[in-house]
Amino acid sequence: MSKFSMRAQYSPQFTLWTEDQCHMIHHATFEILEQTGVMVYEKEALHLLKGAGCLVKGNLVRFPPALVSWAIDSAPERIVLADTDGKRTVFLEDGVVSYGMSNDCPFFYDPNNQSIRPSILSDVEKAAMVADDLDNIDFVGSLVLASDVTVGLSDLYHFRALRLHTKKPILGSSLDVHVLNAMIQMGVISSGSIEEFKRNPNFAVYCEPTSPLIHSQNSLERLLICAEYGVPVTYAPAPLSGGTGPATLAGTFVLGNAECLSGLVIHQLKRCGSPFIFSCLAGPLDMKTTIAPYGDPFVNIISAAVGAMGRFYKLPSYGMSGCTDACVTDLQAAIEGTFSIFASALGRTNLVHDNGYTGNGMIGNLEYLVMTDEIIDMTKHFMKGIQVNEETVPLDLIDEVGPGGNYLLSNHTLKHFKKETWYPKYMNRSHYKKWLEEGGKDMGLKVHERVLNILKNTDRNGIADREIEELDRVIMDEEKRIKKTRTEIRG
Repeated sequence: MSKFSMRAQYSPQFTLWTEDQCHMIHHATFEILEQTGVMVYEKEALHLLKGAGCLVKGNLVRFPPALVSWAIDSAPERIVLADTDGKRTVFLEDGVVSYGMSNDCPFFYDPNNQSIRPSILSDVEKAAMVADDLDNIDFVGSLVLASDVTVGLSDLYHFRALRLHTKKPILGSSLDVHVLNAMIQMGVISSGSIEEFKRNPNFAVYCEPTSPLIHSQNSLERLLICAEYGVPVTYAPAPLSGGTGPATLAGTFVLGNAECLSGLVIHQLKRCGSPFIFSCLAGPLDMKTTIAPYGDPFVNIISAAVGAMGRFYKLPSYGMSGCTDACVTDLQAAIEGTFSIFASALGRTNLVHDNGYTGNGMIGNLEYLVMTDEIIDMTKHFMKGIQVNEETVPLDLIDEVGPGGNYLLSNHTLKHFKKETWYPKYMNRSHYKKWLEEGGKDMGLKVHERVLNILKNTDRNGIADREIEELDRVIMDEEKRIKKTRTEIRG
């Protein structure tokens, strides 16, 4: 090939905002924090903010811009999550997108009888088994909210159920600071020591402020604990455009940005350098149905915006994809899932959750999770782009084969065909007659059968009996605490 000075670009690029527009978002956020302020309902947080130079009047706090800039600069640019063997597997850094699940669907699509019912703890184990089998699901969550365990302790039961069947990093949530402390104990148990857990954390925590511009005591207590122990945390506002935020996308994003960055200030004041994941899970309020839709393009472009502002701030980012308002794995689910997964990839948002969610975030669906795994794999192949170099443009080989020849048996073909061509697991590439001979199955039936086959294997994923016993001890201690609290309230 001819050699000359050049700028190279291999993978597809998408630019939502220019640098100037990011600065506009940033300065508008500063204006809210400096002039409007936020409400803070946690004593330690108020004490930290006042000591750092914020204007505190009752629970209303206004922030000097320099303090917000300090917090942005003090948080780490890169976060790594490890599996429970300590292997670092999820890298939250520029250019890397990791896909996974979340934790709170109250209903479950049962693949055995193909019905929708309230979710139970065994469904979390099923979710872990399926997710562990999927190459493109990088981190796990419970997917559903178990209804058959002690109210308030479901997150701990979820953690144990996930650990039984997967070593992948966990995205967890917690009802309150007591549960979060217990979950940290469980994470330490799985890591083997507090030192190893801090060095290679095996789970990240999700919590959120209340829009518009309110930080509750419960949310801040958990945020502060994460800062203290160095547990990666995303503090993800979820303003609804036209409801708890302005009717415009930009206005809602700026509001959520103010909520997230003010949380970041509190987090960094507690422990400078603790890992923080930037987010804003804004969405529209559908005025026809009064719901917050998951499949709306607004949601997807906001996820891409989070990636853009995360890079602007040099902070890891947290978005959503692979979720749908459809109640079953149908054509709508495929369209919305593909669009959202692709948008997050183009936005280069780092930690992307909610894959496997159907029914407007109410129904956990393992068949849809398998479908999203295929879509993610397809998207990743697209995002590799096309490399242009002497190896990928083999002029000598083209000259050797010449007009009318073929490349089927060349060493170059044997070397490259597997990685250059994408091979689906569930999408059809057979001609009609061959497809009929293979059973005439559509993709929906294929992913259904795949889920059932995975669930036949109920082996524990290398977890020792001793670890299970220690996890159970943590849960039982919390059960006793809950029982004592309820007795004291009744007495």
